[in-house]
Amino acid sequence: MSASGVPGSVLALDDAPAALIAERVVTGGDPIGVVDPFTDRQIGVVHQAGAALVDEAVATAVAALPGWSRTPVARRAAVLRATADLVEHHGATIAATVTAEMGMPTTLAVATQHVLPAAVLRATADAAERFPWQQVTDGTIIRHVAGGVVAAITPWNMPVHQIVAKVASAVAAGCTVVLKPSEATPFDAALVRRCFIEAGLPAGVLSIVHGTGSVTGQALSSHPDVAHVSFTGSVRGGQAVAAAAAASLSRTTLELGGKSPAVVLPDADLDAVVPRVLASGLVNSGQACNATGRLVLPAAHAARVEALIAQSLDRLVFGDPTSPETTHGPLASAAHAERVLGHIGRARRDGGRVVAGTGEQLAIGASRSFISPIVVTDLAADSSAVQEEIFGPVLVVQYYRDVEEAIEVANDSRYGLSAEVWSADRDRAIDVANHLEVGQVKVNGVRTRERPTAPFGGIKWSGHGRELGTVGIAEFTEIMAVMA
Repeated sequence: MSASGVPGSVLALDDAPAALIAERVVTGGDPIGVVDPFTDRQIGVVHQAGAALVDEAVATAVAALPGWSRTPVARRAAVLRATADLVEHHGATIAATVTAEMGMPTTLAVATQHVLPAAVLRATADAAERFPWQQVTDGTIIRHVAGGVVAAITPWNMPVHQIVAKVASAVAAGCTVVLKPSEATPFDAALVRRCFIEAGLPAGVLSIVHGTGSVTGQALSSHPDVAHVSFTGSVRGGQAVAAAAAASLSRTTLELGGKSPAVVLPDADLDAVVPRVLASGLVNSGQACNATGRLVLPAAHAARVEALIAQSLDRLVFGDPTSPETTHGPLASAAHAERVLGHIGRARRDGGRVVAGTGEQLAIGASRSFISPIVVTDLAADSSAVQEEIFGPVLVVQYYRDVEEAIEVANDSRYGLSAEVWSADRDRAIDVANHLEVGQVKVNGVRTRERPTAPFGGIKWSGHGRELGTVGIAEFTEIMAVMA
């Protein structure tokens, strides 16, 4: 399967149409260049869908809703499992497409944009079959019914996983979907849609409209026939989506990023834990909403911790993201790299002491998007590097004197998406986890990909609502109470 959605074995990035609506491929619309951040070359063009095309896509979803919502759950689950098989079959092409679009190392792309989406599809199918679609309580029949047309607006950093997380749950709930992927990563979206359609999903159930958030995203999230908008992106983007959806009283699920703390308790094996915490913070070159950008570490072990951080950074390999030896590729664009460099400059001006790394632009091939990781400490709690999501290879160390202070430091954030806790005593780690103000906590290195049904989402500025598992399916349902 090529990136244009045509079966084949060769990766082909060229021209993404403005929309894929039912069986129609809609061309035209203003062109937007798609640039490979490693070669710094344009690899294709995507065309922007305006309000008229969004209207057509939503109307198609409205028309398909009655039939799909009445489709038996077993059939919906079968489609998801068949889609998982196809995602696995075409996984190498899908992963390579993501690498070309935004520079993710192929080894990471295989794990997170091939293996993980297939696991999520199968886990969602299982969740749909055990979901409490109908219950009887105190003489009342409580039914979960499809919530309507879903607008799914997805980001560029984990593009396939985010598409699958939203679409799989919505489809399992009996909803129809209009997907607007990031304009920076349009080609993988066509591949994923083709897998759904070839698996037996009626073409009208899942349409794609391409374009920017300010044009296509605005038209979609404000559309009066959209019942639910599921958005992953920045706080500013989420505020715009929520405001647009409010005009039609559409429900929203907003995942708006984070500034996730990794709390390492004093009894943890530092030699084993520090490299893993650092890896969590620098995954995808720091371009992950749940990356542990704040390392909350015991002050009593500061010297040992800083030596381990420096050693861990020395093991990173930067280079061609298609090479299996590369651990870290470029940032997704030269413009994004400039923004991250601006954050690093502010951290230095705010008095940050560099623990390890340089935070400098790296000259690798023709790319303008590589940045050396940097770890800083001694920053005030209200400094921008501590409080703002940087979305790059910039980590902040915050030292604590006792566990109560560690919890206080971890919670001192406007965000509340994710956290990690590390300890030699699992029960102690869970106790600390229960005091953290976040939507999800990973204890002792559990990975998201190992728990494909664990609800994911945040509180505070990280948004509201949850994805994955039965909770993710419930997000796209409405409750009907029949009293008899």
